[in-house]
Amino acid sequence: MIDLLINLLNIPSPTFQEEKITDFIEDWMFCHVEGVLVKTVGNSRIFSLPMIDNLPHIGLVGHTDVVPKHFEAYQRKDLLFGAGASDMKGALAPFMMLMESCSKWSDRHLNFSFVLYCAEEGTPLEENGLYHLILGEEEFLRTLDLAIVGEPTNGCIQVGCVGSLHAEVIIRGVACHSARPWDGENALYKALPFIRSIAEIQPLKKTVFGVDFFDVINVTESKSENGRTSIPGQWACNINYRYAPGPSMQEAEIEFNNLLASTGFEKLEFTVLDHVPSAQIIETELLNKFVCFLGRQVEAKQAWTDVAQLNGIDIPAFNFGPGLTQQAHKANEYISLRDVVDYYKILHESIKNY
Repeated sequence: MIDLLINLLNIPSPTFQEEKITDFIEDWMFCHVEGVLVKTVGNSRIFSLPMIDNLPHIGLVGHTDVVPKHFEAYQRKDLLFGAGASDMKGALAPFMMLMESCSKWSDRHLNFSFVLYCAEEGTPLEENGLYHLILGEEEFLRTLDLAIVGEPTNGCIQVGCVGSLHAEVIIRGVACHSARPWDGENALYKALPFIRSIAEIQPLKKTVFGVDFFDVINVTESKSENGRTSIPGQWACNINYRYAPGPSMQEAEIEFNNLLASTGFEKLEFTVLDHVPSAQIIETELLNKFVCFLGRQVEAKQAWTDVAQLNGIDIPAFNFGPGLTQQAHKANEYISLRDVVDYYKILHESIKNY
């Protein structure tokens, strides 16, 4: 399995350039997984074992694209370094091996699909590979009774995920020459009380499914008009609002509006740029069984993942993968080989003993 992971890491797969790794995985699946069936949407795939009537259907879900610049994989003691090692090629190799192993069982008690998709990292929802898989294969995907998304989770099971709203806020002043500031109004100075007001909004804890999520709002980017000798006549920023499972997207936008209003700025100029929903936790007997089988600590996913998209078509799902969330997107990303092996073993045992 480690050799397979090294092979995956040595195939560059930045977002929108996943064709080579998808072809590699497809060839491997046809060579190693008996009777595998495949559904294709662009550079995304659904690999399935032949379906057996009246058995629960489990989906192993992962994306192929990575953030760091590609470099050849290398090992230092227990650590394997490579672009996407934790996020999330470290889960793809165990998923592939599980599909191979399960295909050889004569007495399996579950149906299995490996849902592999492209363009997850930082893309608008409409460009996300899982989004297009759902558009093309929603009827089949809705047959999943449980999905395990292999995002790195620090050895824990992470349920749900927060919604994420991005908006641009613009504060206008009057531009002028920096030698005569009295001729204008500095938009950046005008924005300082607004920035301070946003900074003073404290995280709001919300307990869902027995775990703690937090509603948070932050200024994440800012810009003003260029010119070292000009007083800026406009200042703009990106505001990111993250919110716990529960509210609909419309309700979340109302709460976002209320938070902006609480800054005291009248007629604040802003535009919602993009918005993805939180994942409402769908609790089922099968989900609870697997959480129990895995025996790992359960915590909130204080970030957005594609669990939300699966949840949106009524598929119970949780995040559980090897690797550290802190390693995701780092230039020298790594994963513990022990974590990868343990991850495979615990999934294999849970599935075998179901």
